[in-house]
Amino acid sequence: MSITPRGMSIQEAYSLYRGEKLIVNRNYQRKLVWGVDEKVHLIDSILKGFPIPLFLFAETADGNFEIIDGMQRLDAIFGYIEHKYAIQDGEAKQFFDLKEFSRARQFAEAGAFEAEPGSPDLLPAGKCADLLDYQLAVTIFDSKEETQVTEVFRRINSGGRQLSAQEKRQAGVVSDFVRMVRRLASDFRYDGSPDVLPLTKMPVVSIDSARERLGYGIAAEETFWCSLGVLNPRQLQQSEDEQLLADICISVVRGNTFSVSSDVLDKYFDPTTPESYSLAIDLNAYGTETLASDVKDVLGAMKAMVESERPGVSGAFRSHVSTSSFTSAKTPFYAIFMAFYDLMVRQQKQLVDPKAAFAAIRKVSARLTPSRNTTTEQQRQENIDIVRGLLEKHFASAPRPALTHGPAMEIEFPNIIRRAPIESARYEFKQGIASLNGKREINQPFLEKLPKIISAIANVGPEADGYIVFGVADTDKDAERVEQLDSVVALRMGRQLLVGVDRECRVLGIQLSDYTRKILGAIQSSSISEPLKSAVLANVDTVTYSGRSYVIIRIPAQSELSSFDEEYYVRDGEDLRKMKTNEALAASKRFK
Repeated sequence: MSITPRGMSIQEAYSLYRGEKLIVNRNYQRKLVWGVDEKVHLIDSILKGFPIPLFLFAETADGNFEIIDGMQRLDAIFGYIEHKYAIQDGEAKQFFDLKEFSRARQFAEAGAFEAEPGSPDLLPAGKCADLLDYQLAVTIFDSKEETQVTEVFRRINSGGRQLSAQEKRQAGVVSDFVRMVRRLASDFRYDGSPDVLPLTKMPVVSIDSARERLGYGIAAEETFWCSLGVLNPRQLQQSEDEQLLADICISVVRGNTFSVSSDVLDKYFDPTTPESYSLAIDLNAYGTETLASDVKDVLGAMKAMVESERPGVSGAFRSHVSTSSFTSAKTPFYAIFMAFYDLMVRQQKQLVDPKAAFAAIRKVSARLTPSRNTTTEQQRQENIDIVRGLLEKHFASAPRPALTHGPAMEIEFPNIIRRAPIESARYEFKQGIASLNGKREINQPFLEKLPKIISAIANVGPEADGYIVFGVADTDKDAERVEQLDSVVALRMGRQLLVGVDRECRVLGIQLSDYTRKILGAIQSSSISEPLKSAVLANVDTVTYSGRSYVIIRIPAQSELSSFDEEYYVRDGEDLRKMKTNEALAASKRFK
């Protein structure tokens, strides 16, 4: 391993940052978690010329720099330059003066970030120069082996005082189990994204809260955990969601619950222990994809149960199952999950009366043995048995409705919506299939164009699936027009505006199933090449979210370039363009 220590000015580091050469591997890096006070303190140290800790990068084969240590500090530095926050100077709040840094000013003018409006107080020119000239102590090593990178990360972070217990537990560990827990946790926080991201995108997938308002893309209060009240925003930022998921996943894979404590969980995350070895064998037999699917199905059904009675009510799960505002929801959450799992997965039943089921577990925490530092297997099993006894009469053997992937879509849908800003070429949002003029009739030209859009999304590359979602307005203007015509106010989720398609079904006088068939018919009768056509037709679903219906087309990743009417199309932003022959030949090589 070759190691190169060097100085790097903040100005040079910013150029790497905006050139998307500084990257983050989410397989082991935690989220952005620093508050404004911590960021201001760092900028103050830099302006005073104090030394700050070393930054550690691993140079990748393609010339990027993977951040091993220093992600929070780099985000703080660049965030100050880009007006994400100000520093205090007496009574005034001073923002960085963009006139003193032409590169950052150019990015602001290009819309890469928003400068503070008006005429804010600015950092003096001399201090701006001091900031930009400040030399970061950087060590770069050229390891091309992921195992070496993760081992370095583990050694640096496993003893970190600022890490939570769960963050220390999984620092630098990349087993199949840990990868699966991280991916599941990402889905339930609604911050699903590729494993490797440029640092510029990390704010989009990091957690903000109404109290701190850090400018990050994921509002803690909107995530699965905080919206139900299972965790609070601070617990979410400290990765307690991953600890909860690890707990239930271990129980599922083992086939029974287990005595849990911090020490026991440590052993399951330590690759050298018998517990970890045994878990790996059990997980291989169960299957990571099957486990992830089962967990999403169960938690999706639990969320649907709560939403059936108290839709959109913040903290509804906790306030319903707990006896007071001070009672933790973790114990009833675990017991209810395991009871649902037994009924849904082991017994192959479905929840048929969600409102009655929710009523049955009101104040259930009063009947359960609460979790302490150590909770025995017997105590946990007794809790599960109590909850299952309350719930089982509200489950029955019932066929799954057509055109739906079931309760897991309660979890998948927000992720589909929120991933769009990160991989915009693979996503398309449409308010519906009816025109927004006074006639309100089906927009046939759009339905004829739809298969072409599908083929262009498939041609983005073989790395990931694409999606088209009906019921999401793609512009503020469309959302305003929907409100005027249909008296439906858009629900905001991240940057997107959700209006649903039920309103169009009412206007067109058809059922949701007929609405979906019109979309299927447009695809079926088109000249999209195989195997793309068959793959897409098998992946058209409907989902109800917050009381509104949506149609989702999943475009599975393809192993070859796809054509429409014997031509190949590609997306340029939101526009479609026919590929030239040499361009199509070059693009086809990406699919091999």
